[in-house]
Amino acid sequence: MIRATALALLIGLAGCGGRAAFTRVEFRAPSQPDPVLRPFLADVDHIGVVCATNIEPFRELDIEKVMARLSNAVVRSLGNMPKTEVMNQDEITYQLKDIRLDSTSVHQDSVQAVLRKELELDALVFVELRHLQARMMPMSPTPYGMSPNPGIDLTIDLKVSLINFNTNQVWQQGGMQRNYQPVQLQLLGGNKQGERQLLMALARPLQRFLFRIAPPPKPQTRHFDLGGD
Repeated sequence: MIRATALALLIGLAGCGGRAAFTRVEFRAPSQPDPVLRPFLADVDHIGVVCATNIEPFRELDIEKVMARLSNAVVRSLGNMPKTEVMNQDEITYQLKDIRLDSTSVHQDSVQAVLRKELELDALVFVELRHLQARMMPMSPTPYGMSPNPGIDLTIDLKVSLINFNTNQVWQQGGMQRNYQPVQLQLLGGNKQGERQLLMALARPLQRFLFRIAPPPKPQTRHFDLGGD
C-alpha cells in the first residue's frame, strides 16, 4: 500500500508538465522538552532562574561567584525553549529586594504570588547547592596507578527544582556528586582551580536537566517545490 501511494505521487509529479523543481533546504528546528517535564511547563511563557546556597565561603572559595556563573549558564541554555522569555537572577533579586529566595521561601504561597503577579513569571528554575565538602588528597589516581601529585576530592549535593506557579506542580532532582581533580601546581595558594572544579562538578548534573527541559535545536531537511504552475 505504501509503495502504491509513493508510485502514485511520483506519477502525479511527472504529470505536471515536468515543471516541478524541488530544492533541498536544511534548517534547525526547536526541539520539544522531555515528555516527563512537559506537564510541568504547561502554560509557561515566562520563566525565571535562581541559583542559591546557604554555604559560607569555603577556604577562600568564592561560592557566590560560582553560583552566579552557573545562573548565567542556565539562562543561556533556557534560551532554546521556543516562545519562552527567560528572566535572569539579577533582575529577579533587583525587583524583590525585600525577599530572600531560598529553599523554603520559593515554596511559600505569598512569595509565589509576588513572583507571579509582580514579575509575571509562570515558572521558576531553582538551583540550590545544599552540601559541599572538599578534601585534599596526597596522591592522585591515574590509569597506571597512583600518582604522587596531590588532588582535590570534591563532594556536592545539588538540588534542581522546576516550579510551575500556574498549576502548583513541582519537579525535582538531586543527589550527591563527586569530582576529583589533580592540583595544578601553578595554581597552588589561589582559589581559581577550586572555583573551576566546583563549577565543573555543578555543571554535570545540571546539564542533564537542561538537556531535558531545553534540548538544542535539531537539524531538519525539507524539499520545496520552486517550479510553480
